[in-house]
Amino acid sequence: MTVIDCAVFPTYLLVAIMDAKLKKSLKECRSTCALSLRALASSSNQNESLTSTLPAGLGEAVAGLLVNLRQTTTALGLAFKPPISVDAAIQQLDKTSDQIGKLISCVLLTHGYLAEEWKAGVEGIGGELVRHIDVLSSSDRNTSDGAGVAGSDDAYLASTGMVWESIDRLANGLSKDEKSAVVRKYKGQQGTVKDAWEEFKGIVDNRGGAEAELEDGDEDGWDELDLGGEELSDQERQRAEGAKPLLALHQILHATIPRFIDQFDHRSDGSSSAAKHTYTELIQTSTAFVDAYDEAVSSMHPGQDEEDIEETLRELESVSCRLAGMVDDKSVDKWRERLEIEKQKWEERRLDLASLGDALE
Repeated sequence: MTVIDCAVFPTYLLVAIMDAKLKKSLKECRSTCALSLRALASSSNQNESLTSTLPAGLGEAVAGLLVNLRQTTTALGLAFKPPISVDAAIQQLDKTSDQIGKLISCVLLTHGYLAEEWKAGVEGIGGELVRHIDVLSSSDRNTSDGAGVAGSDDAYLASTGMVWESIDRLANGLSKDEKSAVVRKYKGQQGTVKDAWEEFKGIVDNRGGAEAELEDGDEDGWDELDLGGEELSDQERQRAEGAKPLLALHQILHATIPRFIDQFDHRSDGSSSAAKHTYTELIQTSTAFVDAYDEAVSSMHPGQDEEDIEETLRELESVSCRLAGMVDDKSVDKWRERLEIEKQKWEERRLDLASLGDALE
């Protein structure tokens, strides 16, 4: 085993005397990762027919590869801890090339939203690996004054951690089939809706905009940027409070839909069963819901325009009704009944506010 002894050679000279085989292995591993990423980026399997069945055990294989790659990344980092163990480093670099190649091969066997999830995750991992290899082979591991031991250690250790994080992002909650990938994507959109709901509550409670992000004493300079801080007028607050039950109902509906995922068809043409709607239709409608919900919340900010609020709420209702129409359940029927009640209340409040506004003019 070839070992470079830091006691003999200063850290800033390590790169210069690194074994030629290690330099070659670093270069080859980087090239393999970069070329594989380009091949993955140029692939297009999202629009392929979903009629083909995934190879049995593919999800478990990907999960296992992610575990192995994380272990390999750890071993690679340890091999580069001075004194550098060249043979061990080369072995782990070879494993890295093999494992990232296998991961990409697995991605290319998938389609639909599973392919989208895996592809994004593996691209993130591959990008971090390329950057990690650059850190390991970079001459930045030394400094001009030769005193770079702590800094160089920090660089490759921090870089190892970033590769771990990219692996964990995909591995944690990894979808192993199309249905779980659709649910994961939908729940990601659900999180966006929840954020918008929290934003709305902040507006009503006078904590909207940039002001909600600042701790007491941190506001200096923000007023110059005209970000946040403006309060709702009494009439605007009443209007926002009146719309609150509607926004809450729409959010509840959106959050409920994943319970009925088995009512949707996994095939792109909707031909595999008696299901009325496909996964693609579900995600497309959910995406429209997220946009409509965000627009409705935005219309509640200070400086409200009543016509704009009415328009955004109508659009949100339209998308919600499309979403509700995709599932068959008594709870959705009850939701529709409650929506009609709250719409009537909203209309009454709106007319009362309009009358009040006319009286004050």
